[in-house]
Formats: sequence, structure tokens, C-alpha cells
Amino acid sequence: MNYARRALLSARRPVRPTPLALLRCRRTFSYTPRLQASENEDAFLSQFKNTSIFGKLADKPEALMALRDFAELMRAQGIDANTPPSTFQMMKLAANSEFREAAQKVVSELQKAGVDLTSQDTIQELMGLSKKAGGN
Repeated sequence: MNYARRALLSARRPVRPTPLALLRCRRTFSYTPRLQASENEDAFLSQFKNTSIFGKLADKPEALMALRDFAELMRAQGIDANTPPSTFQMMKLAANSEFREAAQKVVSELQKAGVDLTSQDTIQELMGLSKKAGGN
């Protein structure tokens, strides 16, 4: 009789979870800061857009793609565009065949676009950009 009574009473009552079961089932909430939908542009690139060299390259997608690929390769190798590489990093890059091929591609695309890398004006413009980017 006790067994039948217990079965009837437990069927009518909702089962309460134990405090230990509540702790195991409780989810913790976490949040991640919202990312903005804008690209993070470094100082060198934002200043490069105001140069005559960029004007020559603006309508040459091949040259821009070569520069972008070269910049990605440099980042993958651990080189920061805002600081000059160390001597060890330069030696390491010179030994890397992928880096040499990417550099040759950039030079050839720049020459196709009409940018003379041996011109003093071009060199001065690029050096001025690197000084401005380093000073910010």
C-alpha cells in the first residue's frame, strides 16, 4: 500500500531538481566585443593613398594585387610595416624564395604601371612616407 501511495503522490507532484543538478545545468553567459565593419588601416597605407605613386597604381589592379600579396607575405613572416626589419629578419627574408618571387613580381608590376623605382623623386616620396608613418 505504501508503494502505491508513493507512486500516486509522486505522479501528481512536479519533480524538483536538486541544487547540485541546477548548478550543472546553469549556463554562463559570455560576450565578445563587437567588431566594427571597417578595415584597420595603418598609417603607412593611409598616407600612401595621397602620393603620386598611388595615382599611377589606382587603375592597375595587377599592381595593387601584387602589393597586397607582398604585404600579406611580410605580415606572415612577422615583419611590421611601421618599423624597419632587423638585420636578422632581412637575412631571413633574403633566404626565402617565396619572398624573392613576390618582390620581383611587385617590381615588375610597378614598372608596368609606369613607376620608376630608380627615380630620386620616387625614392624621396617613399622615404618621406616611411618617416611619417614611423613618427606617428
